[in-house]
Amino acid sequence: MVPSLARPLIFTLLTCVGASVYARADEVADFYRSRTLEIIVGAGAGGGYDANARLVARHLGRFIPGTPKVIVSNMPGGGGIGAANVLYNVSARDGLVIGTFSNALLTIPLFGKEPIRFDPKNFTWIGSISREDGVCVSSRSSGVSTWHDLLKREVVAGTTAPGTTTFVYAAMLRNLFGAKFKIVSGYPDGSSVVLALERNEVQAVCQTYSSLNVLHPDWIPQRRVNPLLALGLARNPSVPGVPAVTELASSGAERTILKLILAPTAAGRPYAAPPNIPPTRAAALRNAFESMTRDPDFLADAAKSRIEVQPLVGAQVDDLLEEIFSAPQEDVESARGVVSLKSSP
Repeated sequence: MVPSLARPLIFTLLTCVGASVYARADEVADFYRSRTLEIIVGAGAGGGYDANARLVARHLGRFIPGTPKVIVSNMPGGGGIGAANVLYNVSARDGLVIGTFSNALLTIPLFGKEPIRFDPKNFTWIGSISREDGVCVSSRSSGVSTWHDLLKREVVAGTTAPGTTTFVYAAMLRNLFGAKFKIVSGYPDGSSVVLALERNEVQAVCQTYSSLNVLHPDWIPQRRVNPLLALGLARNPSVPGVPAVTELASSGAERTILKLILAPTAAGRPYAAPPNIPPTRAAALRNAFESMTRDPDFLADAAKSRIEVQPLVGAQVDDLLEEIFSAPQEDVESARGVVSLKSSP
């Protein structure tokens, strides 16, 4: 039982703590009220990252104290590297700018050859809506309709910059398992590669499944393209009968390499703010993102947009990065060789 003389002191302390909490909440709300939050997308309009960001933009503001307006700005180029560089080095560190870009950029300091000016570990990670497994497809005119065909017949695979998703997947399959990909890189984003496939500029693309589903929901179900391989740690039920890349591994070394290369798929389409934004605003953005992913209106909109929701919070992205960057150096060196432009063994 609390002594009667101590009760006023306890009441005073609790009142001060409560006032402090409310003061911080009011501070965040006052900052965001009547302001605009910008989402930078490291891809062009119309693709999977763009559709994902516009879904978030329609709902996120409702859950941020002060309910700011949310807009989307597209910044294609380099498979998202340019957008990540801008977010890290140029954007204001006040909590009014966040960005989303290829999850492969989480490992680009380990594997990539392109110039980068950011450290993935130092971004303020907000969260992700879902996981993002990939899929390799070929055009109907390519003469390659299965994975086994790809081991015998060369096809041109279009990709974005080295170190990004489309490039990493194609190089991994060529160098580790002997896929006869002739890699043509330099497309600004994944949707540009898909457009090149439509125009017969290239014959294959290895892309996130959801991006293909947003751009062309009929392609795989109606076999307008040939699905060759699922790029994840297990088979993709949306691509029935197509083997997963992990089924190709014939040794522990190959399985270790695949796990390291495919680790970013667990981060899905991650959202980040610049480093060192005010902690109260970082917490508000993380909490808002997490609340949004449980909201019925958001979930209904996501289903309408053909976007599957399997959310991660920002702390989980931080944990994933810690795991990736603590991998043994010999494993990193092996994986780096596999996703380079070197010739197939």
